[in-house]
Amino acid sequence: MKLKITLAGPKVHDVGYRMFLLKNAMNTALPGLSTYNWEGDGRQQVIALVEGDEARIKAFLKKIEKG
Repeated sequence: MKLKITLAGPKVHDVGYRMFLLKNAMNTALPGLSTYNWEGDGRQQVIALVEGDEARIKAFLKKIEKG
């Protein structure tokens, strides 16, 4: 299963979102995570591409929604 997550706002770069996502992916044992910063439409974005089985992705989403 693959998932794309986008965090967007006026200031989301250099806040620690990428490290937060990485830490939670490692704790959930997700085999695939790729993150990068992007700017578009006058907004900053942190984009995460997640890959793994459905159960691990659901657990990952649950953890990041709490954080």
